[in-house]
Amino acid sequence: MTRIEGQPKARDIARQSWKSLRAAFGARPLLFLVTLLLGAAWGVAALRIAPLKTALTAPKFDDFSAAVIAAHVGAKIVLVLFWSALMAPLAAAIHRLVLLNERGAEFPYRRFETRNLFYWLAGLLLAFVAARSFCLLLGAVAFVRGLSELTINIAALVVALQIGLIFPAIAIGVPAGSAEKRIDSGFRMTEGHFLLVLRTILLTLIPLIIAMVVLSRVAGGPPPPKLVPGAPPLEPMAPKMLQLIAAGLLGAVRVTAVALVAATLSWLYAARRKDA
Repeated sequence: MTRIEGQPKARDIARQSWKSLRAAFGARPLLFLVTLLLGAAWGVAALRIAPLKTALTAPKFDDFSAAVIAAHVGAKIVLVLFWSALMAPLAAAIHRLVLLNERGAEFPYRRFETRNLFYWLAGLLLAFVAARSFCLLLGAVAFVRGLSELTINIAALVVALQIGLIFPAIAIGVPAGSAEKRIDSGFRMTEGHFLLVLRTILLTLIPLIIAMVVLSRVAGGPPPPKLVPGAPPLEPMAPKMLQLIAAGLLGAVRVTAVALVAATLSWLYAARRKDA
């Protein structure tokens, strides 16, 4: 079991996380490449397939109907299940590589720990989707809706940072008597070290955050022209090739970011496990 002696520093863990990411690619290249390609394919599909793009976009209050809300929430659920199923095997492999030095290859979902990681990841993300869905009811007042979404996003980020160390534990098969005890173990491991976890993840992800911002801007395309009063609404333009390429790269970068977070959480877990 990998352990870190002494007080860890954010920059040291960030450096180790990037090294572990490269080691994971060398140890499981097929898994890594397939996950990257599927992530890129989803990015292109979400931009290229108009019904999917529309369903994933939060509806305006004027467009509210039972069918529109159902399509939007359903698309978000599909998104969560797809990304959870896609990332759980890669995240589990990285956790086990860092903490157990395990390099063996097998069918991704053959191992119970990988399936358990998927259940936890999907369950927590679906709870977030449910909380965000309530914000749609506040669509009549844009400021209130925006403020409620911001509040939920910040709360979800804080909770995720506080319990994030449960994922390495799940991946390597550390037992827990119940879901409550599992979550409590995450809070205990980050108690007094919240800022270290936040600082480490931000420091590790800075290059990828910049890349995602740039690619998101390119994939979004130019802003739509202003409508002339009384004129009919313009038909949405088909995405250009540059936008599709940026969307595909954005999907691949998101996969890399999640993999890097998995490596970072593994090293933080190695530093905190002895105190749990």
